[in-house]
Amino acid sequence: MKEQIVILGTMDTKSEEFRFIKTLIDQHGLRTLVIDVGIIDPPGLKPDVTRYDVAKAAGEDLEKLIKDGPSRDVISPVMAEGVKKITSTLLSQGDIHGVISLGGTQGTSLATDVMRSLPVGIPKLMVSTVAAGDTTNIVGFKDITMINPIADIMGLNRITKKILAEAAGAICGMAKIGYIEVEAEKPLIGITNIGITTPGAMKAKEVLEKAGFEIIVFHAAGRGGPAMESLIKEGQIDGVLDLVTIEVMQEMFEGLLFVKSERMTVAAERSIPQVICPGGIDNIFGPRDVIMKHFGGRPIIHHSAIFSNTMATAEELKKLAIEQAKRVNVAKGPIEWLIPMKGFCSYSTEGEKFYNPDADKIYVDTLKKELRGDIPVHVVEKDINDPAFASLAAEHLIELMRR
Repeated sequence: MKEQIVILGTMDTKSEEFRFIKTLIDQHGLRTLVIDVGIIDPPGLKPDVTRYDVAKAAGEDLEKLIKDGPSRDVISPVMAEGVKKITSTLLSQGDIHGVISLGGTQGTSLATDVMRSLPVGIPKLMVSTVAAGDTTNIVGFKDITMINPIADIMGLNRITKKILAEAAGAICGMAKIGYIEVEAEKPLIGITNIGITTPGAMKAKEVLEKAGFEIIVFHAAGRGGPAMESLIKEGQIDGVLDLVTIEVMQEMFEGLLFVKSERMTVAAERSIPQVICPGGIDNIFGPRDVIMKHFGGRPIIHHSAIFSNTMATAEELKKLAIEQAKRVNVAKGPIEWLIPMKGFCSYSTEGEKFYNPDADKIYVDTLKKELRGDIPVHVVEKDINDPAFASLAAEHLIELMRR
């Protein structure tokens, strides 16, 4: 049977554009399933799943909802929930091979909410007027492809036809490649990393691979750690070397740098074996203008043309230790900490700009005090990028995995 693409959106206000996309997908020989979530006018493109079907799947009567007169911000979550139920059924039947949608802010919010509920590997494509802005909360931790339509999605013309054709071609290509099911012959280990801990991460990866593990590395610069934890929730990761735990530090500035997340809690709650290190925690990083404005009196390193780093204070490291201990003290599975006392990253080794052994000691002393008594803390007189330290961290995780 040919692959099936779900076409999701408002078939009243954007029926012309969706019909154009559907025609192109049909021409590529794929099946389509049109799901209507419009609530304003009758659909201009006949859906396979009506708006009433969608609301019913969420346990609601759409006619009653509309009659009661709630705003879109009340109805949209209902429609999103209904589509999630429908796509979940399709997924269990193996009959969804991609999702495509298009819209403005509201359409994007609803469609990507649905897309984020699907597992990694199912093609997800969103043509959105907000694609050129901050898509952090739109994409989340999933593999959603965003396309900027340049113009508003209101009618077809020589420009929008080309862009929508590209979108249709892209989702067809993704679906034809197929959802690759890889035989899980080896346990999968997640490693967190950033640029200033890369030598250590590479060495740990080498040791773990030689021991027979499959490795996936996450760039822990705000979204990487939570993305890893999203895969843990999907049951795809078997063990964690949390080399870089800087993201919790970033969260501690009340949204200035990063929003709150479940960072450092998911593996703990799900009994996943983990070895944790304080990689990069003595850094606070963000857009250069933000760092210069709020932390201008501190030592600063311009990490790239976009981002700058400043040094965390001893008091901030103490607060971080308390918060990290709180998050992992609920751990149900095997867990250990390894501390590289000669430097938590390449910027904080002896002679470098962020070198501050007194502040590091305050962090370690606080961590030991706050951690649950049965969680080991191994202090190693090496820096995090020293091959000996990275190898030791990997070996400790191997031991935990084989218990």
